[in-house]
Amino acid sequence: MIDRRLLVRYLVPAVLGAMLRATAVLTLVPLLTALFDGTGAWGWTALFAAAVVCGWAVEYAVAHTGFAIGFGLLNGLETRLLDRLQRVPLGWFTTERKAEGQRALTSSGRELCQSITHLVTPAVNALAMPLLIGLGLLAFSPALGLVALAAVPVLLGALWASMRCVRAADDAYAAASGEAGTRIVELARAQAALRAAGRAGTDGTAVGRALDRQRRAVLRLVGFGLPGHLLFGLAAQGVLIALAVTAVASAGSAATVVALLIVGVRFIEPFTTLADLSPALQALRGTLARVRELLNAPVLTGDDREPLTGAPAVELRDVHFAHEPGRPVLSGVSLTVERGTTTAIVGPSGAGKTTLLSLIARFHEASAGTVLVGGHDVTALDPAVHMGRLGIVFQDVYLFDATLRANIALGRPGATDGEIAAAASTARLDELVERLPGGWETRVGDRGAALSGGERQRVSIARALLKDAPLLLLDEATAALDNANEAAIIGALDARRDGRATVIVAHRLSTIARADRIVFLEEGRVVESGSLAELLASGGRFAGYWARREAAAGWTVV
Repeated sequence: MIDRRLLVRYLVPAVLGAMLRATAVLTLVPLLTALFDGTGAWGWTALFAAAVVCGWAVEYAVAHTGFAIGFGLLNGLETRLLDRLQRVPLGWFTTERKAEGQRALTSSGRELCQSITHLVTPAVNALAMPLLIGLGLLAFSPALGLVALAAVPVLLGALWASMRCVRAADDAYAAASGEAGTRIVELARAQAALRAAGRAGTDGTAVGRALDRQRRAVLRLVGFGLPGHLLFGLAAQGVLIALAVTAVASAGSAATVVALLIVGVRFIEPFTTLADLSPALQALRGTLARVRELLNAPVLTGDDREPLTGAPAVELRDVHFAHEPGRPVLSGVSLTVERGTTTAIVGPSGAGKTTLLSLIARFHEASAGTVLVGGHDVTALDPAVHMGRLGIVFQDVYLFDATLRANIALGRPGATDGEIAAAASTARLDELVERLPGGWETRVGDRGAALSGGERQRVSIARALLKDAPLLLLDEATAALDNANEAAIIGALDARRDGRATVIVAHRLSTIARADRIVFLEEGRVVESGSLAELLASGGRFAGYWARREAAAGWTVV
């Protein structure tokens, strides 16, 4: 929100500045008439100079206040956007929305900050000036003043029609440019995979198609812009001719005609300014639309509820989920995870295992059915409270460009050095700390680039152990670890389990074998569930999966 006092400090001098500009223009009529007639023009010259100088002073004050308002908008916008994005469901962030969000956070604030001084103020002046000049002309030539006032809606209508001609094309161009930008970023990130596959160039690729659409959008933008500019140009020329004819017919002397013609030209100038500003105004309109979409994004709500006594740690009741309509990921999944137990989610790739964990963490919300944690529907839980009770380790680990200590401490910011060291030791990070040149204070690089995949996973595990949450979600958390480290970490997790429930997505047989219960997913459905012994004895889908994994474990490269 804008400070009302600051807004008044902006509007009052803005209106005064427009009046001074109009006064300077209207003063040209008696000034030029006196100069051409050879009569005394010093008084009018002094008035003209005073109006110009005062106008400059007022414009400086308006610009200063405009920047203050702009910076206020920038700070408020960044705070509101960040607050909103932190409460938006992760499923809302499609590739396109991520790109729009990045644009809104990196450029929209700057555009809005500058728009007050560089767009809004000139636009307000350009709208007010013709009206003020038209009203002032009534004192010198009533007929010319009436023509000028009548011309205002005509020129504004022509300008609106001109902008309307390019608006649809401009929207198409903005959409095409956004898609092209997203695809180019994807291309840059996928260079290693593309080069390994021998793919070069953009022909026939998503980025190539996006660039083609962008080029076609540019041609449409130019094509639609020409008729709009022609329409406004014809309207401006017609108004100028009407003003000239009226000035000649109503003026009493040649000097007055010349003066009125010059004022008529100055009357047209603000509309030309508006026409020049129209592309920037259209861009600002797109910026506001992007910001509005982010500020209207759905948010996670809920309240602080303590887990119900005796309730399972996790319970899914007939849960359905789909990223896109008609393409279900989970279909009617029901399962229960008791406190103090470990449940392994097993199944082929694409079965919906990671999605199931995301629903428990409320990164996504179920399309149908209910996900309960601690006996409460997760949609009724305060997101911050819910996340405070979860320890999460995903296969795709994200580390910040900070020290090793800071990345582990993210699990519990108030933890002591001894607690951080204990969690790191449990995650088998002792050797890494000794090897790093700066020990605990070594920066791990962007996304942990200075560490190996296994080391990043161990940091993430240490972070979750430090948090010591009552519910632990592990998604292939030990996939990048060697057998010795995996056995040590899983053993430590079992030893520290107490009343904690663990849900783990795993492929390794050693990890699966430690689970109290195994849930076998296939094509988004629970096919089998039970203990390892029960599932192997039944000879069903899991038994076949287990046999194939056992056979694959003995493969060697020769």
